[in-house]
Amino acid sequence: MTDSKSLVLISGYYGFGNLGDEAILESIISALAKSVPKESIVVLSNDPEHHRKTYGVSAASRWKLASLVQLLPKTKLFISGGGGLFQDTNSPGSTIYYGGQIALARVFGAHPFIFAQGLGPLNSSTGRVATRAAAMLSNDITVRDKASFSMLEGWKVKAELTADPVWTLEESALPESVLHQVQTARSESSLVVGLSLRNSHNFSQARREILLSTMLETLPRDAALILLPLQAEQDLPQLEPFMKGWTDAGRKAVMLDVSPLERPSQWVSLMRQFDLVVAMRLHALIFALKEGVPAIGLTYDAKVEHVLRQFGQPILILPKDQEDGELKSKWLDAASAGLQDLEKLSDLARKNAESAKKLACRNFQLLAKILDIKK
Repeated sequence: MTDSKSLVLISGYYGFGNLGDEAILESIISALAKSVPKESIVVLSNDPEHHRKTYGVSAASRWKLASLVQLLPKTKLFISGGGGLFQDTNSPGSTIYYGGQIALARVFGAHPFIFAQGLGPLNSSTGRVATRAAAMLSNDITVRDKASFSMLEGWKVKAELTADPVWTLEESALPESVLHQVQTARSESSLVVGLSLRNSHNFSQARREILLSTMLETLPRDAALILLPLQAEQDLPQLEPFMKGWTDAGRKAVMLDVSPLERPSQWVSLMRQFDLVVAMRLHALIFALKEGVPAIGLTYDAKVEHVLRQFGQPILILPKDQEDGELKSKWLDAASAGLQDLEKLSDLARKNAESAKKLACRNFQLLAKILDIKK
């Protein structure tokens, strides 16, 4: 390796305020910083200044092709991930964008690494072709779920099944203002519950009302609800009406002011403050479960259901069809059963989190091996 190739370039859905993706980035940077100078780490970001300031690394706009072409000749390792970059839920544009980056990285002699991703859904032929091409051009691939691994096996592309890198993310201290919000709620309540909701095609207003009714009936009357906007743009349209319904019923709720939280690792500390987390978002569940906090999940996505089943936590199924006749009774049964033994759910979370963390560590072991080879 010549001195001219010294950069590690990280590409993903970064700088859009999505907590899950930002947590993945923090875990990657934390691992890289142990063996790579921070000035050699470059993040392709929608908000480069934020990432420079927060992590002390270099960052460039993800939208400027000229910047990418300028960086790639100096790049030894190109990391694509993690999260769900290769999917075509709305259009195949994402698969073309990230696949094109990998093709360019290969042209310029960098080592492309598809890192801890979940592939799909891929509903279009364009999306499938772009994803398969990107996989075949990558030197190394790790995926976080069996469905992605099976897809690559079918394409005869070598990969390793690991786990989401956020399972390895260590906590960092909570700002006093955030801790105070939680402690104030706890001082008057027997149970403090964190709630994460988001917009989704299968989470209608009617289903939000069913969830509200289910929680009102199953949680203690003095339970305090702390609403968690992990990505404000997608989450507040669901959280705000839920909070109104909860408080109109005479119950206590706080919309958490998360503006003082600068790093995802602070959210790990935040989740430790709750007795229970009810969540749609995958990384809200991961943050809670890795800290041994019981969780009830709404399965807006298959990846959420997978984690809940793996960890033995209660599941509120969101069906694809809109027949909601029996949904209330099913959700009541699931929530009631879970709330009967929160300690058991907590034990299951801790036990399974340890094995998930070990599996997630494989991502970084491979990363260290690649960097050692490339020295």
